[in-house]
Amino acid sequence: MPRAPRRPSEEARLAAYKPGVDVARSRRRREDRLLAVRRTNRDAGLFKRRRDEPTPIPAARAAAPSQADVPDETTSQPSSGPSSPPSSPPAEGVPPTTTDSELEGLSEMVEKVWSDDTTSQLEATVQFRKLLSDEKNSTVIKIIRADVLPRFSDFLSRYEHPQLQMEAAWVLTNIAASDYTLLVAECGAVPRLVKLLGSANANIRHQATWALGNIAAEVPTCREIVLDHGSVTPLLAQFREDMKVPVLRTATWALSNLCFGKLPAEVQVKPILEIVSQLIHSVDEKILADACWALCYVCDGVSDGIQHVLDAGACPQLVNLLMHASANILLPAIMVLARISSGHDAQVQVLVENDILNYLARLLARSYPKSIKKQACLIISNIATGSKDNIQAAIDADVISTLIFLLKTSEKDIKVEAAWAISNAASGGSSDQIQ
Repeated sequence: MPRAPRRPSEEARLAAYKPGVDVARSRRRREDRLLAVRRTNRDAGLFKRRRDEPTPIPAARAAAPSQADVPDETTSQPSSGPSSPPSSPPAEGVPPTTTDSELEGLSEMVEKVWSDDTTSQLEATVQFRKLLSDEKNSTVIKIIRADVLPRFSDFLSRYEHPQLQMEAAWVLTNIAASDYTLLVAECGAVPRLVKLLGSANANIRHQATWALGNIAAEVPTCREIVLDHGSVTPLLAQFREDMKVPVLRTATWALSNLCFGKLPAEVQVKPILEIVSQLIHSVDEKILADACWALCYVCDGVSDGIQHVLDAGACPQLVNLLMHASANILLPAIMVLARISSGHDAQVQVLVENDILNYLARLLARSYPKSIKKQACLIISNIATGSKDNIQAAIDADVISTLIFLLKTSEKDIKVEAAWAISNAASGGSSDQIQ
C-alpha cells in the first residue's frame, strides 16, 4: 500500500524517543506542512503568460507575425487588480466604470470588429491586440465590456483568413493571461482553439497552444473545460523533432498546466509520459522545469501515478537532475522523487537501485534552498522505513552522518526533517547499524 509521508511503525517507541509528542497530531502537522509545500510550489510552477508586442505593426498593414516574431522568452505575470471601472452595465464578474477618455476610439474598433468587411475586422483585431500590450487589467475590462469576446471566438473559425485567426488567438491569449480567464473559457473559444492545434500554420498552432495553456493555468473549472474538449491528444501532436525552442517551451508549459490536478479517467497518461520522459533530458532549463512539474502533477493527480512515472523510465534522469546547478530544476525534480519515495516498497527500491542516496548526500552538503533540503530529508526518511538493507545503503552513502551534521547546524525546519530520518533509521535498524 502507498504511504505518504512515511512514519516509524512503532508509535509507542516514537513516543518514548520523543516524550510528550502526540504521534497522530505530529503526523497531521507534518502532512499539513507537505501540503503547504505542494501549494506553494504549484504556484511556482503554474502560471499564465502574456504574449508581448514584438514590434509595432501598422494597423493598415496588420501583418501576422512571422515565426521570428515569437518571443524567445515569455515574461507574463497575472495582471494587477482592476481599476477605473466604466459606467455602462458590467459584464458578469467585471468591476464597474471606466472614464469617457479611456473609451475614446473603442466604439470605432468595436464597429469594425462587428462589420462584414474582413479588412476592417483584421485592422480592428490588431488594434485590440496592441491595446492589450500594456498589461493593465483596466484595458482588459474595457474590452470585455465592449462585448467583443464572442466575436474574437468566431474569428478563430475563419480558416479562409489565417491572419485573422492568428490575431484573434493572440487577443484571447492575452485576455486569458488577465484576471478574467474564465470569461475566455466560457465564450466558446476553447473548442475552436483546440481545433486550431491542427492548423497547417505553425504560428497559429503555437498561438492556440499558448492560449489554451493560459486558460488551463486558471482555476480547475477552466482546466476541466480545456480537457473536456479533447485537448491532450492534439497538444501532444505538437511535439515534433523540428520544433523551435520557444515553441517547444510553450507546448511543454501548456502540457504541464493540463496535468495539474486530477486528470479525467478518459485521459490516457501513457502518451503524456512518453513525451515528458523525453523532455526531462532537455538542455533548456524552462523546458526541463515544466517537464518535471508535469511529472510531479501526474504523481499527485492520477491513480497509480507514481507507477506510471516509473514505467515511463523517468527515474534515472530525475536522480541525475539532483546534481543540476539550478534550484528551479532541482525543486520539481526532487518533489517528484519525494512522491516516489512515499510509494510502496518496490517503488522505493527503484530509487535505491538508482543510487539516490549518494546523490542526496552530495546535495545536502551543498548550499541549496531550505525547501530542497527538506525534500531530500523526507526522501531519506521514507527510504529508512524500509528494509535493513535500505538503512545499510543510507549508512554506506554517508547519509546518516550528514543528517547528524544538519541536526546540529541547520535551521529548525531542516532539523525536524533530519530528526525524522534518523528516527526512522534507528527504529528499523539492527543493533549493529544503530551503533
